[in-house]
Amino acid sequence: MWPSIREFLRIPEELTGKNVGIAVVDGRFPNHPDIAANACRNTYIVKTSESNPHPMIMEMDNMPWNGGVHGLWTAAAAAGSGQLSQGHYAGAAPDANLFLLETGSFITVEEIESKFVAALKWLRKSWRRYNIRGVVLTVASTRDTGLLPWQADPIRILCEQLVHDGLLVVVASGNTIDLTCSGPASSPSVLSVGGVIMPKHLDIYDAKPYHGCRGKTFEGKNIPEILAPAENVVLPMTFQSQEERQNHATAAYDHLPEGYARTEGTSFAAPIILGCAACVWEAHPDWTASQIKSAILDSSIKSDAWKELNAGLIDVASAMNSTPSRDNSDLPYATWNGWKSKKETVRLKALQERDEELVTSVLLSFCDDVRSSEIEEHVRVLLDHQSDKIRTAVITTLAFNPDTITSDDLRHLLRANSSYLRMGALFALRRCPSLWDEFTDEVSRLFTDPDLNLRYCAIELAAVINKQCFIEPLISGLYEDAQFQRVSIFGTRCNALEILTGIAFDPVPEWLEGQCWYSDRSTQARLHIAQKWGQWRGY
Repeated sequence: MWPSIREFLRIPEELTGKNVGIAVVDGRFPNHPDIAANACRNTYIVKTSESNPHPMIMEMDNMPWNGGVHGLWTAAAAAGSGQLSQGHYAGAAPDANLFLLETGSFITVEEIESKFVAALKWLRKSWRRYNIRGVVLTVASTRDTGLLPWQADPIRILCEQLVHDGLLVVVASGNTIDLTCSGPASSPSVLSVGGVIMPKHLDIYDAKPYHGCRGKTFEGKNIPEILAPAENVVLPMTFQSQEERQNHATAAYDHLPEGYARTEGTSFAAPIILGCAACVWEAHPDWTASQIKSAILDSSIKSDAWKELNAGLIDVASAMNSTPSRDNSDLPYATWNGWKSKKETVRLKALQERDEELVTSVLLSFCDDVRSSEIEEHVRVLLDHQSDKIRTAVITTLAFNPDTITSDDLRHLLRANSSYLRMGALFALRRCPSLWDEFTDEVSRLFTDPDLNLRYCAIELAAVINKQCFIEPLISGLYEDAQFQRVSIFGTRCNALEILTGIAFDPVPEWLEGQCWYSDRSTQARLHIAQKWGQWRGY
């Protein structure tokens, strides 16, 4: 049989996360016995989309457990009891107290953003009261794939606030090689999690790197920072019938307990890291979140096998026995918020300094204040600065007051050499709908940008603009994206085409739950869809 999370990571038997509170944010959580309250721990559900959310004990329900399967998996990876497998397929910290922050359903990026903001605001107000030590986020809300300053994104701002307040924030980095990041893992102070592919035996050095997001953010942060199992992870499944179980990609021949199967994604690697942190906290309840993060990073296992990810695999035993080296001083939020609190005249004078980091932070402190002509004039003059980082901060800041942005600004920056500048201009264009008609050609051109992050975000913007002129260039790139396994870009092309035409083609062969995004079967299905779109267009 496949190893459990705790077996593979060699988590000491005596460490189970007992008396440590951790939070998981997701859309919905079923009352499955593996994540419900039991004799060893309490589980609380918090419906953060309601007007007055508060923790309620989550009791176990009997089958059927309909819906919320992603929430079940994330919670079970962190702290599943493994009850339906007699405890064998438990999560990383099976005795940790769980706070399940249920956002409710979402469809659009805007819905994800607003509902996750509500969940994080509740957490910021309540985590001390309920003794919650850390939180994990796994659902992507992608504004820019990490190429913009963190101040451009309300979720990242809240993540930075939470870390500054003293909470451990753990975030999944994303599952596709073509993007730097697919969510708030790009926030400078959170712990960004990638993965390894778990082998069937217990030799961790035979684990291969998972095909997740990787790269450098605007702030120079490496994605990912820490690794955990992200493929061949055995988690509870809510199969409603034997037929459904047979239609799973792996369950039919794995000889696992009937209610379990293998799955994949950094959505499960990230909560494993939070569960591991709960185990270390059990041994060192006096350690701060920054000390836990330091211990995890400094003690991680390095191997040439996953050297391409520039990160190490979590090692709970070594983390427990390490001496943390970091404190919580000089966090980005403290610096940025400090500038926001200073007088306008002081900030404007600081824009004349030569220090790139200082000027960037000061510029971004004006994100909510670019209203007066004097502020705009002082900010705008830096659009000609020699530093691409400062110029990116300028266009990001101006984007919060779209009336300050001109066509000439965007046209020049969309053709800049720096990916960060082009992303900044694209972000600004999205906030300037009055300019969309004159920039459709520029947006289409970005579908073939050298930076795959730009391609992805340009295609997303095309779907929002919703002009028929985008159909041809969207279709023309589908086959190449399928052939070269640009999974995220292919997916967003199909989504845009469905919005523009009302048409969607089913994959052949059909998608199976548990199927790897980079398997031959998945590639074959994408090539089939590309072929169908070509036929539809008359190629």
